[in-house]
Order: sequence, then C-alpha cells, then structure tokens
Amino acid sequence: MRLTEFSDPERFGDDNAGKHQADQANSCCNKEISVGSTQPSGLWGKRSTALQVLFAVVAVVTVCAGSQWLSARSDETDAASQAILPRPRDMAAETLDAASPELAARIEMLWNSQASGDERRRALTELQALVPAIPTDGPHASLRQRLLRRLALLSATFDAAAVSSLQAPGTDYTAQLQSAAAQLAAVLSTTPNGRLWIEYLALNGLTQPIDDGTSERISAFMTRVSAIDQMSPEQQGFLLSSEVQDLKASAESAVAYRQTFASDDEARQALTRQIDHLLRGLLQNEANPSIAAADRARHAWRSIRARFPAAADVLRPGLNEHYLNNNLHVTLSETLIARLISNSRTESGRVADTILGAWVTGTQTTSAQISVDVIPSSSTASFALRLNGNTKSSTVAQKSPATVWTSGDHYFKVEKTVVFDGSTVALSASSFDVDTNNRTTGFRTRYDDMPLFGGLARNMAQQKIADSKPQSDAETARRLRRDIVPKFDEETGNRFGTLNADLQKTLTALKARNAGPDNISARSSGSHIAVSSRSIGSGRLGGSTQPVLPLPDEGGAVQVHESVLNNTLDALRLHGRIVPDDQLTAELEKALSDLLQREVKLSKPADPAVVQTAPSTEAQAAAPAEGTAADEPEKSTSFIFSKADPLRVRFDNGELTLLIQAGIRQEGREDLPVHTIVVPIAISLADSKIVMTPRPVRVLSAPITVANQLRKVISRRIKARESDAVMQLQSGTDKELSVTITRIELNDGWLTTEFR
Repeated sequence: MRLTEFSDPERFGDDNAGKHQADQANSCCNKEISVGSTQPSGLWGKRSTALQVLFAVVAVVTVCAGSQWLSARSDETDAASQAILPRPRDMAAETLDAASPELAARIEMLWNSQASGDERRRALTELQALVPAIPTDGPHASLRQRLLRRLALLSATFDAAAVSSLQAPGTDYTAQLQSAAAQLAAVLSTTPNGRLWIEYLALNGLTQPIDDGTSERISAFMTRVSAIDQMSPEQQGFLLSSEVQDLKASAESAVAYRQTFASDDEARQALTRQIDHLLRGLLQNEANPSIAAADRARHAWRSIRARFPAAADVLRPGLNEHYLNNNLHVTLSETLIARLISNSRTESGRVADTILGAWVTGTQTTSAQISVDVIPSSSTASFALRLNGNTKSSTVAQKSPATVWTSGDHYFKVEKTVVFDGSTVALSASSFDVDTNNRTTGFRTRYDDMPLFGGLARNMAQQKIADSKPQSDAETARRLRRDIVPKFDEETGNRFGTLNADLQKTLTALKARNAGPDNISARSSGSHIAVSSRSIGSGRLGGSTQPVLPLPDEGGAVQVHESVLNNTLDALRLHGRIVPDDQLTAELEKALSDLLQREVKLSKPADPAVVQTAPSTEAQAAAPAEGTAADEPEKSTSFIFSKADPLRVRFDNGELTLLIQAGIRQEGREDLPVHTIVVPIAISLADSKIVMTPRPVRVLSAPITVANQLRKVISRRIKARESDAVMQLQSGTDKELSVTITRIELNDGWLTTEFR
C-alpha cells in the first residue's frame, strides 16, 4: 500500500471558511484590548505536542535564517516573465526539451494569451496526452507532477470561463456575515476598551437589516480592516487575527454575491477577470510564495464561488486537489506506536485480607505488558490499548476448622480503545477478562489427629473446597479487576489527558497567531494510523497532491508542504522589524516557544567536529584576497526585514531554499536596502548523518555593488552542517524512543521524511 492510497478520502475547499466564527469570536473573551486617543491601539493579551514534527522543521528553517549557516556567490537578476500570465520559471524551453522535445512548442502556445482559444485548447489536449508519458520515477518526475497540476488548472479555467449559466443564484453570505459580526461585537463590548474597536471597524453597520445601504456598510468595514500599514504591531496583530480575517472573508463573499450585471456580457467579463486573478495568484505564489499572491487567489475564489456558482463547480475539484489541500501528513506504523507506548512491569507484594470469611495471607506477583493493535477506521485514528498480564500467588486461608494452602496462576487482559477524531483523543471504558486458575496444594483440619473423626472431617472439608471453587474463582476475578482496572484507567487517563491538554494549548497558541490548522482529519488501517491537517486560514494557500511513498513497515513518515512552513513563518511577526544579528536567534527562539507553547532552542554550543565544506571555485573567485577588509572584524549588524514576506521557504530538487526579504544595517555605514536573498541548501542523508550543504547565494534585482555587500554580510554566516540522523521521541512519560531518519526528499513543494 502507498501513502496516497491511505490518504484522507475527504477533499475540501474553503467553502467552510468562517464556519467556526462563533467559536473564534468567543475565544476573544480571554484577551485584553487597550486603546489610544485616536485609533484603537489594541493589544490582544499574551496568548497562550502532537506538533513536534512541525516544530522540528520550523526549527531547521529558522536556524537557517538566524544562526549562521549559508555560502556566498554571484548575483542573479530576477528573470520573472513579463507576459500577461506569469509563466513559471521551471517551464523554460531547455527544461522541457530535456524531458520531451515535443513539450516546448505546445507549452509556448498554451501560455500565449494572444493566441486563439481553439489553438490553446488544442495545445492543452496534446499536452494532456504527452505529459503522462514522462516516467514517474526518473529525473523529470517532479516536472511531470507540476505540469499535470498546471494543465489541470488551465483546463479548469478554460471550462469555467465558458459556463453557460452566469446568473444562477449562489450562497447569500450576508446573513452569515451579520451573525458573525454580531457575535464578535458582543464579545468586544464586554472586553476592556473593546467598544472602540467596534466603532473603528464599523461592526454595528454589518448587523443592520439588509437594505440598499448594505453593500456600502460592508465596504466600509473592509476598508477599515485593510488599513493596517500605519498601525502598531499590536494593532496589526489583532486585525490579522483569525476572528477578524475570517469576518473579512465573509464580507468579501457577501459583496461578491450582491453584485448585479446589466447583461450576460458584462457578467462574463467579470467572471473572466476573477478567473484571471485566480490563475495569476496561484501561479505567482508557486513561483515565489507571497501573502499578496495567495490572498489575491483566495479573494478571487471567494468572488467566483459567491457570484458564479456554476463556474465554481468546475474549478473546485482541481483547486481542492492541487492548491487548497492538506499541507501536513503524519503516518505511523503499528510497530512504531507499540514501541512508543508499550511498557512492561512486575510488582510483588504480600497478601493479608479476609476473603469469603477466611483469613488469607501469603505473597503475590503480577507481571503485565502493554501492547497496541491498530483498528481500521475511515474517520478516526484508532487503536486498541491492551494490558496483558499474569498474577501468581501463594496463599494460606484459615477458617475454622480448616486451613487451606492455594497456588494461583491467573491470566488477565484489560483493553480500551483510543480514538483521535482530529480534535481530541478519547478513551473508551476498559473491558476486563481473566482466566483464573486456583489450585489447592494442601489442607488440614483440627480433627486430622482424631482416629474416629479425622477421615470424615477431611472428606467434608475437601467437598466444601470443591463446592466453593466457583465462588472462590469469581471472588478472585473481582479482586483482580478491582486492583488492576482502576490503576490502568488512571495511568492511561493521565497520559492521554496530558496529551490532549498539550495539543489544545498548542493549537490555541497557533490559532491566536492565525497559523493554526483549520482542519485536522485522521484515519487508520489495520497496520497504520495517519493524521493530516490543513493550515491556510482565510488568505493563504495549502498543499498539492500528497507525494507517493510506500507505507513504512516499522517506522513512520512525515510529509510537510512548504505552505505550512510559510504560514507559520508569518506568525513569527518579523514584518518590518529591525533585529540585531546577535539577537535574531534569541528572538526566533522566544517567538517559537510562545507559538508552540514549549521551550525551543535553536542555538547550541560550538562543535569543533562540525564539517565545513570547501568553498566552490566561484566562491573563491568572489572572495576578497587575504589582508583585505574582509579580515577586519565585522561591525555591529542588524537585519531590516521587509514588511511583506520577510521569510519564505521552497522545497524542490533536493533543496530547501530560504528566501530572505531583508536589508542590512551596519554601524557607521549606509543601510543596504531590502532585497530578496535566495539561499539554497541541499539536504541529504549520508553515513547516518543529515548533511546540509549551502549552494551559491543569489541576490535578486539588486545593483551589483549592493548585491556584493549583501553577499559579503551573509557569507560570514554560512556554514555546512552535519547532524545525527537519530532523534528522540517522547512517549508522554519519562520514556524516550530513539528513531533514525532513513529518507529525506524535497520535491515539488514537499519535504518527505521517513524514520524507523
């Protein structure tokens, strides 16, 4: 079985965006707002791991940004196409010719928006026949996947633009907008100084009855919520919160629904314009991930969905599969879960109790082993948690006139089902089964020495022992249940209760930063459990089709799409900030610790054994000669981060590419302006080590002198690194499990890691 065959059967778009607004609005109750004399100077109060894997990947990315990795090289000017539609750079003629000589000319025709519709459709049809012939496991497998995705997108946009029904009613989002606005206003009205936010955002206007002025009132709200450039970071944090942004998304949908057109021609022009915005945003975000491109695509999609439902029906399957899909998948084998959870224990003690009227003393030893059995489920990740054990006892029971010696050898099983439904872990009641085996090893009576009554008394005692065996076995089972089940319930309840609390705490913190998953789904087969999540909020994009990977027999796999990392990097709130170089790592550690609700450490003591690769020939040529200014101590340096997309990552061709939108401020020198610094880092496995090798750094669209200075500053912080491929997983107790990463693959936006 492959991971794609075991993937979540549900495919979803953003049709449900905002459906949890009531819950989100209610979450405001725990936050505090303060205001200034003019605009609200609101500051949501401090917000307060199932997401360990996400943390680990974020840590790798942020280390790259802040704590001295990277390798400098020559300049490169941004060669983005100036065509009407942004043609992806990886679809250049030479790349296509290497995969198939028949592709380039047809791609050229397909991307030529000046060609006739018939010519472009013919090129599309021919490409749809050619691309599947590219091998799925060769050097062009990634190109094949990208081409199939883009062909599906263009085919859907052609068909959507040609739908016959343009005036069909869609979903009226106005009532939903009114309800959500009323709930948010109600929460803010009970929050200190929250009434000023209600006034500033014109929320009361959204709750008024629908009339001729409804569209204007909605537009007033959208104008206010979009005017955040001059606000403080705290104010921006509130306006970018999921509560406000989801309300804005509903407002956009309501405005689109209320649009009217004088003719079908006018309606078709509006539809074509929105499809163009959608296509533009999706392709631009693929070429260079940005919040502006993603927001443009999501806005266009909301407009099409609300006003042109027939066209939306055509677009939805492809968008859901390739651009709004889950962006994190975790698959764990039963074997790995068992290793993580399984435990064995032996306890011994003395027995001293009254049982069935007899005084019983002796010794007892219980040995138990916890095991796991994954249960098939299409909607939950489920497994049976089993405690199998054996109790051995040696006792003496005294009840006049007899004393009985007994040996016990009892086998028991306790079982409860653990179910994760995507939000919480639930435990079923425990079932208990026992096979009792009490064997009488000897007995005597106080009449044994009497010649006349001894034999008779022994016979009577022996018969009474035999008659009471069922009652004795039942009492043994009852007492074993009493001693074992409550303790098992308490320990498992504590373990999974802690897991639930940690999960909810982390999700709440992520949600407060508009970085939490809006959907988590889970399922299980007879041998594996899998959990997938989608983190896109109301203005971002998600993952594409999950990469094919054989199910791990003994370990697990994590597949992370670059979109989940980029959405999380936005939550670090570096936008427009000036951060000293020597404080950047500490800043990132603090932000990540607050975000993930656990201590995050990115820096570590210097390791003399760290391998540093020799500089490339080009890097040597670009490096200053010995004795030049390069040998002088570097002055105090700060990073000037862009207000938009300060940090972005891409996963492709075996590389993690870090995109830093920043300038440099150095003491006594003129500031270097913000530019895009491209830092490719090859990641591979070798000799049980994760090897991270920087590739030549590029600076886009910068004058050569500025690019050289940026490279010089960045180059001092660039190192190759090796780290151990063994990592420790926590079981929720003091137990740690060592697992070894056996595969790392970065392609087509996905980072796939396999471990066992």
